[in-house]
Amino acid sequence: MSAGELSDVPADAEHGEPAAPATEQPAGPASACSCLDAEAPNGRAVAEVLLDSALPQLDHLFDYAVPEELAGELRVGQRVRVPFRNQQRKAFGYVIGFAETSSFGGELSPIADIVSPVPQLTPAVWRLARAVADRAGGSAGDILRLAIPGRQVRVEKQHLAAAGTPPEASADAPAEPLDADSAAIAARLVTGERLALTATHSPERLSTGEWVGAWAIRLAHVAMAVHAAGKSAIVVLPDYRDQDQLQSALAALGAADVLRVDARQSNAERYGSFLQALDGVARIIIGNRSAVYAPAHELGAILMWDDGDPVLAEPLAPYVHARDAALVRAEQSGAGLFFAAHARSAEVERLTLIGYVQDQVNPPRRTRVIHADQSIAPDAFAGRVPDFAAKTIRDGLRTGPVLVQVATPGYAPVSVCGDCGDLARCTACGGPIGFRTAGTAACRWCGQHAGGWACAGCGGNRLAERGMGSARTVEQFERQFRGFRVLLSDGDHPRERVDARPAIVVATRGAEPLAAGGYRAVVLLDAERLLSLENLRAGEDCLRWWENAAALAAPDGVCLMASGGGPVVQAFVTGRIDEWLHSELRDRQALRYPPAVRVASVTGGSAQVDRALAALRTPDTLAGVEVLGPTPVAATDPAARGAKLVRAIVRFEYARGSDVAKRLRGALVADAAGASSRQKGRAPGRAVPEALRLRFDDRGVFDG
Repeated sequence: MSAGELSDVPADAEHGEPAAPATEQPAGPASACSCLDAEAPNGRAVAEVLLDSALPQLDHLFDYAVPEELAGELRVGQRVRVPFRNQQRKAFGYVIGFAETSSFGGELSPIADIVSPVPQLTPAVWRLARAVADRAGGSAGDILRLAIPGRQVRVEKQHLAAAGTPPEASADAPAEPLDADSAAIAARLVTGERLALTATHSPERLSTGEWVGAWAIRLAHVAMAVHAAGKSAIVVLPDYRDQDQLQSALAALGAADVLRVDARQSNAERYGSFLQALDGVARIIIGNRSAVYAPAHELGAILMWDDGDPVLAEPLAPYVHARDAALVRAEQSGAGLFFAAHARSAEVERLTLIGYVQDQVNPPRRTRVIHADQSIAPDAFAGRVPDFAAKTIRDGLRTGPVLVQVATPGYAPVSVCGDCGDLARCTACGGPIGFRTAGTAACRWCGQHAGGWACAGCGGNRLAERGMGSARTVEQFERQFRGFRVLLSDGDHPRERVDARPAIVVATRGAEPLAAGGYRAVVLLDAERLLSLENLRAGEDCLRWWENAAALAAPDGVCLMASGGGPVVQAFVTGRIDEWLHSELRDRQALRYPPAVRVASVTGGSAQVDRALAALRTPDTLAGVEVLGPTPVAATDPAARGAKLVRAIVRFEYARGSDVAKRLRGALVADAAGASSRQKGRAPGRAVPEALRLRFDDRGVFDG
């Protein structure tokens, strides 16, 4: 992978029809960069505006006249209202820049009014939004809706009233000295280096008495060292629990100028943090995946924790992963990039192998991992765990809590026909039926209750439970380990922390609470079930789930793999995860699977997909590009039920990413522009089910 491929994406050459009286300009960096740095019109008569629209054919700049009455107030980055198609109809947009003249031959419509006096869109964030949208074949406006929170007028007025004097960065010294290793890492980051670190296991106690993961203290030290150099640091974390730990570590260490941008904040809190980030002060900005787009003064480094967590994959179009946005932003800004995790993703491992990201030299401290005796047959014990694992749990309970990780929530994840034994399927969507609680069965995909279910094979109507979810495991443990507390932590019963008293904590993967002092033992169940998931990343995900759980053990605790075997389990038990990842990447290279290559899924009606694929061959066929399909797929959108959809998968080398995105994006724009003819006979505003849809770098494109 070349560094340039990550960011130097040309502007889309396809444009829709100009909407008189405005005219369009290419939205790419080449056309906009010359005026992005200008803050005021300074006598220039034309404003270049990006409309806030979800329509792909409108994803380019439109020219509007700068009215004399607004010339003194108008600034680059402000949100404005402009006439669109006629003087009565108004649309929102952002001022991207100013120009002396327009290529439009007619009279330009003037900007109607300024929505906010605050320039919400900085030049750096605009360049980032444009680049990552182009790389993903999407619209910059979709990225900006992630980057810029909804305006809160009261909060904005308070912020402006308090901005009579330029804000000054805090000069407070850290409560604790920064460690030398973190200072050395920060010194490399502010020069633009890209680093990857495997975090040390076990929680550590802060000066406040609170316990956090060792990784949180390391990231806090690095972020503070970057800030001490006069630079901003953005720290991207998967969810609120990770953010809470990092924020606690920063507070205990005496960090100054810390901002949190988080989807769990109220609208007012989030907009207030956003306005503070716009100030000309170096800050430490922490948040979830959208934090990668936060405005930051003098950005020095982007830190990312556990980039393999699927929560960091954006579920909204154009589906840009926070890691990819961070790579582009670091390349554009010259900021450093720091990936930290207990188990590295295949993407980061690939970047280290090609030398784009530098790997750490010293191995971290890791929990002692042992494997249960595999000679014990699954039916040789009556309880949830084999005797060896039960003994490990009892030994741990003598001095503190024990964590037991299970595969699935609910009571029983699978049900079968009680007469013939066939897997029970939902009559509505065909998904598997499981038991949420004892006696309550429902589809695990659509949630429909299984009352009145009948087997399609034999006609039987008795459902039998198979497997054990978290709730059923708790039920059995309460009988097997009488006298001890048994606590549940899963999506429906989340726990962030537990105390140091003896207890069995049953948690689903990713929902494990932090224990004061660490767990005396961590027991991992259901390895076979997790490894059997029909998922390209099953092995990679298992290693991340297991390593994150093992990292919650006390320094002298133990992690037990209760069952399972094979290369992935062996890699975890022996700690040779890097070797397994190298082997996995070699296999994916041979099979042309991500991340060895990039992929894009093209979904829509048969004619629409065929036209999009034809764009890859016109005017010439792109070398190194391979098309799989198209094949029929079921519609996932309820509004598209009954539509006959197909999907093709496009595989291509990284160096071809710009060309593929540009051509498929052009096909998408053309399809959207012609959608009006297919809209006849449909309810107004209703989407065309057969419309073309693009998704680049889809994590689940090869899943079963």
